[in-house]
Amino acid sequence: MKKVLLWMMAAILICGTTVFTACTNDDNPAVDSSSTLALIVKNGDIEYFQQIESAFRNACKENNLVAAYFATTDENAWQEQVDAVNKLRSLSGTKLKGFIYAPCKGPNGECADAAVADLAKDLGIPVVILDSKVNEGSPLVNCPFFGIDNTAAGSALAQQVTADKIASFGIITSPGAERANGFMKLKPNTTFTEIPENSSEQVQAAMDEYQTFVFMNGSALYPSFSFLKDSGKEVYTFDIYDSFLDELIAGSSWLKGIMVQNTFEMTRKAVDAVLTNAQEGEMVPTFFMTQDNLNDSNVKPFLEFYNKTVPAPIENLAEKLIGKWMDSEADGQPALTNEKSVVTFISPTKAIYSTSKTDYTESQPKWSVHRLYDVNISGNMVTLTGHPEGNPKITLQEEYFITAITATEIVCKYKHTTFHNGQLEGTVTEKKDIRLKKIDVDYRADVLGIWECKAITGGDTFNDDNARLEFKADGTYNFYRKTDGGQWQAVTTREFQDYFVDGMLLDTRWKNQSEAEMREWWEIKSFNGDKMVWTALRQNGDGSTFEQTVEWERVES
Repeated sequence: MKKVLLWMMAAILICGTTVFTACTNDDNPAVDSSSTLALIVKNGDIEYFQQIESAFRNACKENNLVAAYFATTDENAWQEQVDAVNKLRSLSGTKLKGFIYAPCKGPNGECADAAVADLAKDLGIPVVILDSKVNEGSPLVNCPFFGIDNTAAGSALAQQVTADKIASFGIITSPGAERANGFMKLKPNTTFTEIPENSSEQVQAAMDEYQTFVFMNGSALYPSFSFLKDSGKEVYTFDIYDSFLDELIAGSSWLKGIMVQNTFEMTRKAVDAVLTNAQEGEMVPTFFMTQDNLNDSNVKPFLEFYNKTVPAPIENLAEKLIGKWMDSEADGQPALTNEKSVVTFISPTKAIYSTSKTDYTESQPKWSVHRLYDVNISGNMVTLTGHPEGNPKITLQEEYFITAITATEIVCKYKHTTFHNGQLEGTVTEKKDIRLKKIDVDYRADVLGIWECKAITGGDTFNDDNARLEFKADGTYNFYRKTDGGQWQAVTTREFQDYFVDGMLLDTRWKNQSEAEMREWWEIKSFNGDKMVWTALRQNGDGSTFEQTVEWERVES
């Protein structure tokens, strides 16, 4: 994050008083000396006030004003604000239109209110209070105030949360406490836990009992980010951005949204109030940022501030998805055949999925044969959810966040998650960039029968003249070898031999008695009546790849 520059006396001496604001803000236009607007804030190193600075500078540009910006080093550095006021006095010949003041207080209530009031009176300019109210009895108590109603913000977030049993966490600074009060008025069954910064112990302790988690202070979420992301829980939080914006943009299934303190609108209104010499302030409402409203005008300044871009919504996505798709690339490299899946969208709400993955285990073999999935399309996020046959306690979830789709290709980000009784099981598989190609063939019926291997290149999986496969309609197959006498004989030492074909993907698995399960992965490159060719892209132990090809010919039984 960029650091906010504090005023420096050396700059005054070098630049001279007439160029002071240009030294603090050289990206604004140089206009006449009577067109300056000042902003004095506290704790300029935190993102909240950096957003305010960005909004202030943009508003000054739009109004052809020079921005004089000052920020203190911490929350209590009230004397630095007094010094800022004195520096503004030293600008002889400069006429301020007014200034915006976010007061900070010393340990005994010290503040710069009197200095601000004296300067405003001497120059006859308006003052607007921002973010934090001045104390009763302050000479600025009647100035317009623009801030955030955190109690109302807590209630606004409560209206977004659908669950009733909620685990809520916060760092009880003033905003966190006010938000919690507003939230629990509408959600009285909420369990609230105060947590220190950089701690996740209390969150981890609640993982087994709660499905819904709410964070009153976004900073409290950071230590719990990694395991909450992979947990299958749903999370709501206040003002946290950057990587969390990436989660929303990518169509996150766990981060439901961010309750935003609208610093940009608040600052804009404060600037307008100074320029119009307004007498009344406003409590600026928050808004709830989700993956569905990332193109709203309120969200735009936050995306620009964090240099984020949102892919354009894809029109008629459900219609464009219909058909059969197979992996072609993963993270910029050609997809290995053993990592490929085929998904067939048969309607906007149903899909058929086939895959055989290398990271199978005894408890979760990842062998999906034409499995029926429910489909949910939300914006550009397409989520497939289903259960292994006969095991409703296991939930499989495939997520595709689609950034582009044509008649022949899908570009997306992919994530697979397995849940057991609603809890995350195993490792989440996540890839940044996936490409799927449209498949216009399906060789399921064509491969039925007996096939003899005629040639193989690029590997030694089969002996050229000693392999026959018989694919049967029930999803099993027989493997034949030639005896010394030249007769073909089925191998009978195997406990099972299964296969599936989906589109052009052909996967097999088998298990010899007392041995580990084995698998093969192929693509049917060509099919011509009684001849077919398989191909596969495989990887060596050193990471290099090679292509393997097998030629087959149909034979009579």
